[in-house]
Amino acid sequence: MKESLLSFGGVGSSVSAVAAAAPCCLPFLASVASTVGLSALLPYSEYIAYIVQIFGLLAVFGAFLSFRKHGKYGPLALTVVCFGALVVVYNISLLGWLLYSALVGLVVSAIWNTLEARRCNQCVAQA
Repeated sequence: MKESLLSFGGVGSSVSAVAAAAPCCLPFLASVASTVGLSALLPYSEYIAYIVQIFGLLAVFGAFLSFRKHGKYGPLALTVVCFGALVVVYNISLLGWLLYSALVGLVVSAIWNTLEARRCNQCVAQA
């Protein structure tokens, strides 16, 4: 159960990054989405901003759980800063560079958390 809860941070980061994909991938994603039938979700596109923020919050929750396991502040701090940037982007000022920096930071923090969890000797003793 604990292992599945620790993976929430990585899931939140990955879904946030895919939900706001880089502009070079948008034509490809649009063609795949319309082929699959996701164009029916177009009227709900205004809710995507909320979904990205919810997954960012999920990433913070997962980073906190991982922090409790390995005790390293770096990945948690990076996740909190990137989540704050997502909130600023979607609620205050839509800055493209800040959005993509925050999403990349979430992915980096998820990878960093995974590496720290594997490196932690105390975590193995607790499990």
